[in-house]
Amino acid sequence: MKIKKLNWDSDFFEKNIGEVFFLDSNIAIENLDFDLIVSKQNKSFDVEIPGFEKTFEETKVIFEKTLSPINQNNDLEIKDTDQEQRNSDFFKTLSYESGKNSRFLLDQNFGVEKFKKLYDEWVANSLNKKFAIKTFYIEAGNTPVAFVTVQKAELIGKIGLIATNPAFQGKGYGKKILIFAEDFCYQNVMKTMEIPTQKQNLQACNFYEKMGYKIKEELIIKHFWKK
Repeated sequence: MKIKKLNWDSDFFEKNIGEVFFLDSNIAIENLDFDLIVSKQNKSFDVEIPGFEKTFEETKVIFEKTLSPINQNNDLEIKDTDQEQRNSDFFKTLSYESGKNSRFLLDQNFGVEKFKKLYDEWVANSLNKKFAIKTFYIEAGNTPVAFVTVQKAELIGKIGLIATNPAFQGKGYGKKILIFAEDFCYQNVMKTMEIPTQKQNLQACNFYEKMGYKIKEELIIKHFWKK
């Protein structure tokens, strides 16, 4: 099986990065001229790649919820960057918080600065509509409290980034901004909402389950770096 080169990842991280999908542990792969091989599999089994060392493993989960009309309590002002513009620097604290369980941070081979640059670009491309159709946020004075970016794929709404400032966590801001995003999607003819996270992120998984979401699919992701 040939490894697919991830061109964007390779350019961004300045590494030769490839991706391979394993159906079972007996698959022989070709072309090992990579710095990093990202393996993906639908079920758990051991994988070894000659000349490479596994440095990281996670289970990515996609949560899904069928949307329905929402009776919102409008006691909190939630802003839309289309009307209340903010630049990407305003959201840096929130973007790094949203990625604190990202494989690009937890696998230390990437480095913290590259992780931050990746999420800086994600936010910038959400605000300019390349990665998202909407960015909603809550602020207290000039302090960012919470934000969420929304994508659309036909009748499916998708959350790209979502986070609450650590100084404001546990006060219901995450719940309120997610409900606001759900209502936006429902009002714009999206039938379901999907949210990706890591199975190991128990706090996020418990939150989404309390919000009525169910796991739609799971994907095991592993990083193999050249020795």
